Amino acid sequence: MLIPLKVNALEATDITNDCIIKLNEQTNNKIIDKNYKTYQNVNKDSVINISSDSNIKGLYIIYEFKGYKGTISYNDKNAKIGTNGFAHEYINLDNSTKNITIKYEEDAIISDIYVLSEGDIPSWVQDWNNPHEEADLLLFSTHADDEQLFFLGLIPTYVDRGLKVQVAYLVHHNDNQKRIHEQLNGLWTVGEKYYPVLGVIPDAYSESLEGAINNLKRVNLDEEYVIKFQTEQLRRFKPLVVIGHDELGEYSHGQHILNTHALKEAINRSNDKNYYQDLNFEPWEVKKLYLHLYKENQIVMDYDTPLNGFNGRTAYEVSKEGYKCHESQQWTWFTAWINGKNNSYTKSTDINKYSPNIFGLYYTAVGNDQNKNDFFENIELRKEKNENSKIETNVTEKDKVINNDNNTDKNKYYIYIASATILLIIIFSVLIKQKK
Repeated sequence: MLIPLKVNALEATDITNDCIIKLNEQTNNKIIDKNYKTYQNVNKDSVINISSDSNIKGLYIIYEFKGYKGTISYNDKNAKIGTNGFAHEYINLDNSTKNITIKYEEDAIISDIYVLSEGDIPSWVQDWNNPHEEADLLLFSTHADDEQLFFLGLIPTYVDRGLKVQVAYLVHHNDNQKRIHEQLNGLWTVGEKYYPVLGVIPDAYSESLEGAINNLKRVNLDEEYVIKFQTEQLRRFKPLVVIGHDELGEYSHGQHILNTHALKEAINRSNDKNYYQDLNFEPWEVKKLYLHLYKENQIVMDYDTPLNGFNGRTAYEVSKEGYKCHESQQWTWFTAWINGKNNSYTKSTDINKYSPNIFGLYYTAVGNDQNKNDFFENIELRKEKNENSKIETNVTEKDKVINNDNNTDKNKYYIYIASATILLIIIFSVLIKQKK
């Protein structure tokens, strides 16, 4: 008897230091120093050459802000790169090679290039998927790190359940490239594999809605611009559940307040076919909107039960790891808020001020919650709906088979009666002839 053996594929290794990497025939340390805080300008039509004595199967490129369109050439093959604009891009080669050439169609800014051997993609390499076409949950986070702080536990909890989580940020950090890398590193750490929407307004502090709107005016934007941005995300991702900030902005941050103020408007306008008609997305009705710390119809989320994935860690523990990726923010009061003084917190419920566990149901199209511990209470998930549809289809097909069987039995019965009748007629005729 043959006994099947499970063979674990080897993980690809970082062979960057064993390669020769040149930009326009000159070595360049900035793109191989493994430091996203340094970067190199690469002019349009410049040439990056990579050569190795070992087989190369993949590249991991970290750009300063966003990906750039270009062409990678190897083994007489040309392929497009940077088409999705991802700031962290993994490039899988169709087959191994020892020589690679890269040319960009536009001026690019590169922080790091990692060269990978044959083998499975290492977990630290971010191979991002395009944003969801349809999301189960859409989280409107204001800044990079809010998703790990005031919404801590949320992403790992629902990713662990297999739901489609999409994150859309209001603020971009284009004036501070470190925060973009921290943002992506943090999301990847908590299990998000679908590229986020990286925001449309600059980071600016205020302590009121009026202050946030005034900051918009300084860059020639207004409140309506934010409402339209959010309406576009609602129609684009078609979420069942939407999550927003505290109406008071948690610690009174004006942009948090603006985010939720505009979101409450966008929820109403998203399904209005007369609003924002030049969008390419159809109107969409959200099933639920929850706001952090909202006092009505409150629910309490459990982020302290070990998850099935993430090596059995809790959602709180996973989000703490995600927050650690925000290296530039570790000096702030947020660090003690999430970890406790001297790392004394062991569970999410240790956090009292701005509790990440408490949300209120601001809007619902499916009724109020009863159990009050799950954003998806009273909602039929798309995957469940599809499964139920398949079951119904199978039942219908089964009924058809049963009906067909019944019809067959009926036909057999009629044939039997007809045959018996004919046989009796023949017998009766023979008897009559014999009498005669």
